[in-house]
Amino acid sequence: SAMLQERGWIKTFTQAAIPGAYLRVLAPGTVRAGDDIIVEHRPHHDVTIGLVFRARMSEPELLPQLAVANALSAEIKAEVAQRTRR
Repeated sequence: SAMLQERGWIKTFTQAAIPGAYLRVLAPGTVRAGDDIIVEHRPHHDVTIGLVFRARMSEPELLPQLAVANALSAEIKAEVAQRTRR
């Protein structure tokens, strides 16, 4: 929020709940509209960045759905386990 110099940005971003992906840079260079993006792996589940964001930030009832995503970080897996314990 301070970096963007826009008051309330974090709250607005969280309420919108439409995060995007961060892509890894393999080689420095210029990226232009129309450049190809290669999807090297697509998991066999419906867990998206948006679902993870909403489950963690505003809709905890979605947390159990994250259990099928093996690629989640150990930190997120531990959070899901801790928050869904009954």
